[in-house]
Amino acid sequence: MATDRGPAPNIVFILSDDQGPWAAGCYGNEEIRTPNIDRMAAEGVAFDRFFCTSPVCSPARASLASGTIPSHHGVHDWIRDGNMPPGEIAYLDGVRCLTDALAESGWVCGLSGKWHLGDSLHAQHGYSHWFCHRSGSGSYIDQPMIRSGRVEPTSGYVTDVITDDALAFIEGNRERPF
Repeated sequence: MATDRGPAPNIVFILSDDQGPWAAGCYGNEEIRTPNIDRMAAEGVAFDRFFCTSPVCSPARASLASGTIPSHHGVHDWIRDGNMPPGEIAYLDGVRCLTDALAESGWVCGLSGKWHLGDSLHAQHGYSHWFCHRSGSGSYIDQPMIRSGRVEPTSGYVTDVITDDALAFIEGNRERPF
């Protein structure tokens, strides 16, 4: 895929969980040391006038995914139920998300980490790579994860497991826009 300006760029979107700007050096906190976040902000895109209308995980993620506010997408609070069978709920079913548009335009979309918007077993909204928490939280060590519709045991620190998966996705898709 190419644009009028050349090959399509790759987009790597890193979302930390419930991290306000006061918790990173690149946003002016001189007491905290976040060299990797600071470097990514300096070399990539940093949102310095960004806010979300909900201070909790699930509705904030739904707003980022859809570009809409909770009264539109319908996720108003932290999702406690509906992530795993029985009773899984795809909370953003029928809501158009950024990754839907990217996938339709030829990007390969991969999720490594926390979905926490219901029905964790099934890839949603244009994602062809799906590696996520079962419910959005859990143990930091040996956390079982969902890969392509199945619970998969993992070993090690969950942040390292997620990072390794994301890096493998990037490496495996380096010949096409992701």
